[in-house]
Amino acid sequence: MAKVRVMHAIDKPNYKTRYKCHDCGATSYLPVLVRSDSGALMPGGQYRCSGCRGIFATVKAWCMPRRMPEFEVSRHFG
Repeated sequence: MAKVRVMHAIDKPNYKTRYKCHDCGATSYLPVLVRSDSGALMPGGQYRCSGCRGIFATVKAWCMPRRMPEFEVSRHFG
């Protein structure tokens, strides 16, 4: 009779991080590179999400949730 091998799935770590893209949830970003006058590629001061490819001015803007627009409730419905 043949032996049966049982394979177990490896559990993925269950963790949540605050440092992730507020649009897509990716956990990494890259500096946006620009070409200088001499032709060299240098960091331009902005960051690109590795998931959705969105561009952000700061790392804080990348990971902080966007503020929802505040709507003014109208007293007139017509």
